[in-house]
Amino acid sequence: MYKLNEIVPVQLAPENSSPEKIKPLTTKLALRIKKENGSEVLIYNGINNYILQAVLKELFTDVL
Repeated sequence: MYKLNEIVPVQLAPENSSPEKIKPLTTKLALRIKKENGSEVLIYNGINNYILQAVLKELFTDVL
C-alpha cells in the first residue's frame, strides 16, 4: 500500500525575550590529585562513575 505523507501547519509560541536568570549549579571539589611531574587532576562531585573509572585507570597505569 502507498501512504501519502501529509503536511501539517505548525505555529511556534514566542519565547520571553528576557528569561529569568537561573543561578548556575555550584559544584564542589571532591578530589585533587597532584602528580610528581606537576600535572593536576580536579574531580568534582557529581562526576559520572564511568568517566571517573577511566580517568583513574589512565592516571595510575604507570603506578603498578
